[in-house]
Amino acid sequence: MGRSIVDICNEALGEVPADLISDIDDESSMSARHCKRLLPGVVSDLLEAYDWDIANRRVALAQVGNGRGGQWSYAYALPTDLRSPIRLIPPQSPGSAGVVSFGTQGLIEQYLDGIEYEIADNVLYTHLEGATLEYSTDGVAPSRWSASFARLVVLTLASRLVMPTINDRARQRELLEMAELQRQRAIADEANRARDRSSDFVSERAMARGVGFML
Repeated sequence: MGRSIVDICNEALGEVPADLISDIDDESSMSARHCKRLLPGVVSDLLEAYDWDIANRRVALAQVGNGRGGQWSYAYALPTDLRSPIRLIPPQSPGSAGVVSFGTQGLIEQYLDGIEYEIADNVLYTHLEGATLEYSTDGVAPSRWSASFARLVVLTLASRLVMPTINDRARQRELLEMAELQRQRAIADEANRARDRSSDFVSERAMARGVGFML
């Protein structure tokens, strides 16, 4: 079962160490006040620093009135939880079904990354009909965090809680070092999961032989 916000805060406070909390909205608790103030920034900073899969979404865009018809064929409303766009995807993306040869996925990725668009005044303009947007969001509930990402949040939050709670720079340095090691582990875990999910993962030698597979 995923962690709650209070779980994350208490793990961080335990690392400090500082008094634990039962409610992040408890104004009478100094620990709760600092956690509530610092946690959103910690999560936002970590999501901004790396393309974590837990923050990525895909949504079919809703078409809106096109005020730039002379430049673009279609206009779409942006998702309300958009942090940053990644790419547009056609309604039936190449390679979604059928037989795919190893190495083909790279060409598909190049094609998708090459679809042009422009964002202005919360509207996305493009020549692609029926577009789906792949994007990243800040709105990722702790229950969806991977274990390695949750641990990274805990240690990063703890490093920021140290000074306002116990004013111990030596402990802050220790926690910063621990957080950096965990960041490297979390990124490695993310890369391993991505390789496991990749349907065309194969050795370079096999790719050279043109080995194929059925999806």
